[in-house]
Amino acid sequence: MKCDERDKVMNYCPKFTVIIPVYNVAAYLAKCIDSVLKQEFKQYEVILIDDGSTDETSNIIDCYAKKDPRIVAVHQKNAGLVAVRDNGIELATGEFMAFVDGDDALDPDMYERLLNNAEKYDADISHCGVRFCFLDGHEEAHYGTGKIVVQNNFDGVKDLLEGVFIEPGLWNKLYKTSLLKDSCLDPSILNNEDLLRNYVVFSRAKKSVYEDFCGYQYFQRDGSMSKDKDRVVSSARHIAKARHLIVENASKEIYPYAMQTWLSAIVNSINEMTDSHDQECVDYCKECRDVLKKERKNLHYLIKRQQLAARLILISPTLHRKVYHVYYRTKYEQ
Repeated sequence: MKCDERDKVMNYCPKFTVIIPVYNVAAYLAKCIDSVLKQEFKQYEVILIDDGSTDETSNIIDCYAKKDPRIVAVHQKNAGLVAVRDNGIELATGEFMAFVDGDDALDPDMYERLLNNAEKYDADISHCGVRFCFLDGHEEAHYGTGKIVVQNNFDGVKDLLEGVFIEPGLWNKLYKTSLLKDSCLDPSILNNEDLLRNYVVFSRAKKSVYEDFCGYQYFQRDGSMSKDKDRVVSSARHIAKARHLIVENASKEIYPYAMQTWLSAIVNSINEMTDSHDQECVDYCKECRDVLKKERKNLHYLIKRQQLAARLILISPTLHRKVYHVYYRTKYEQ
């Protein structure tokens, strides 16, 4: 529905568009949508896009669309998250745009605070912290200090790549819609797509603002791709490919930080698979070691801990494995 058509129903053109990709999340979807509808700022539209679900997801979004004129329900054949988001971007009519995962939830004041900050600081991107919610009931806040940070283009991209406080996900942010047009560098990438798209968007933004309140509730659930051992190598390849694309597209000023985020993914993959006897994991670790050999001159871009790990990997994978075990036990098992 175009903006002028929506005016006739709602008497306003939406200030921002919330895009919710959904796929087989019937058990969690109502909580997610309700948290969006309970936002204190009301002038927005919601685009729910069902990516070929086989449970009750499709019926749920249709029911919500019938009850609230702000909601548009879209149905498509299964095409994956990247394609769903691209579809939502094309359909959006708001000046700003936000993304929510269909099994997550929002605090009621999240979008009002993000929008107020975007307008107050004339920012193209406004974002906040996140609460990671686990199945056992405990939560981890990232970070909730209450501080506000305004960043120019360079600092925003730099902090995104360094992971200082900018979460790589799309879901805790409000973007100028114009920044997201044609923001997908490679639709085949299934992991780290959020980081890759954010890199494109932050590179286009003149200014961003961050308020450190944890307004987004990200639920960690069983069965996610990151937890699927059968897809660990596939996931690692996509992550490395996404980050290498950032290196290939980085400006001279951003190149050191792009190289750091790519090489750190290579080192992390070896760390995570170091004890695996699965042949696919063993072969991928060899590929990663070959990358580190080729990029030996760029290892200084890594933080010191990862520099040490990379150099140990090149000297002796066996020695690296022993040192990593000592480090892991010291850090996580005491």
